[in-house]
Amino acid sequence: MVLLTATPRILSAISSLSSSDRSSLATVNLPTTCGQAIEHTTLIAISRLSKTITLNSLLRGTRIYVPPPPPKPQPSPEYVALMAKLRREQEQREYAALVSSSVSSSFDTGREDEDDDISPSLVLNIFLSIILCAAAIFYLTRWWANDGLRVLLSLATGVVVGVAEVGVYAAYLRKVKMSRDKERRKKERKVVLGEYTGTETGGSLALDAKGTPVSVDVHAIMEKEEIWGKGINGGMRRRVREKWQKDQEKVET
Repeated sequence: MVLLTATPRILSAISSLSSSDRSSLATVNLPTTCGQAIEHTTLIAISRLSKTITLNSLLRGTRIYVPPPPPKPQPSPEYVALMAKLRREQEQREYAALVSSSVSSSFDTGREDEDDDISPSLVLNIFLSIILCAAAIFYLTRWWANDGLRVLLSLATGVVVGVAEVGVYAAYLRKVKMSRDKERRKKERKVVLGEYTGTETGGSLALDAKGTPVSVDVHAIMEKEEIWGKGINGGMRRRVREKWQKDQEKVET
């Protein structure tokens, strides 16, 4: 049995049948609108009952009937409750991971500030400098007859080099500490020149905080050096801007 789609020609053929002919097809569900399913055997019976319509004309324009997909079953209350529970648990896990990552990052940042600046590599570097300088002095004075004087001079050289190394690094640490303190105390400020109202000869006209018109030299403002960031080495925005300017200069050259 093959199901076909009903066409207007098939519907007109069914309506043209007599009541007795329709009664003979009473056991079959006849379509009432286009697109409904009709059996191939029913079309053969209609073509035999009708004197003017052939089976070929009835089959013209028809297609294989494809039933619509069944409706999607509604989820059960148990399934809905389980999905809601799983979503809540997932949200709680994501929130806990976010909070733990933020706390760990802040802890790491504070720990970096409190880390000891004296590392094993630094101590090894200082000792190597002392030993190598003392050995170099002892080697350069190999023609001296007094070996004791050579040893004393080598030891004195090592002590001087060690004191110099420690002093230079102590000055560096002090400068770094001062820079950090200055960076923390410094606040970034934004200065509003005023509201632009128009242009005049030799400059622009703006309003100050009190609403008084003042003349502003646009060229002087454009040529003024802009500070992007804060601190002794500048902030992140300043470094990004400098990198961008260098890239632009490389592209232009």
